[in-house]
Amino acid sequence: MVGDMGGVGDVRDVREVPWEVPQEATRTPLTAEEELRSRSVFATEIGAQLARQGWAVFPAHTPEERIRLFAVARIIGQRLGCRVEAVPEDICSMRFTVVSADAAHEVGPAAGASGQLDD
Repeated sequence: MVGDMGGVGDVRDVREVPWEVPQEATRTPLTAEEELRSRSVFATEIGAQLARQGWAVFPAHTPEERIRLFAVARIIGQRLGCRVEAVPEDICSMRFTVVSADAAHEVGPAAGASGQLDD
């Protein structure tokens, strides 16, 4: 019989095994103060990288970390006086870029120091 392998490797023998991460392993609860401190530190680190090269990539392995980094982008934007965009680069990192009114994605080292681009 064509396609009959005698049950060996039969697709019907394959079962999905549900795998769940325990709830306590997916979250590290932070106090409100710890959350503010972590966002501030991340904003400083990511903002410095943005000032140096005009973009930054930062790890984000969980939905909670991604949410935190969206807030960090707003903090950096307020510090620089422009809009900072955070978008998922892949399943474990976020990419930050400066978005100006003309949609340029460039920021020079002077922007990190003074918040303005040199002409």
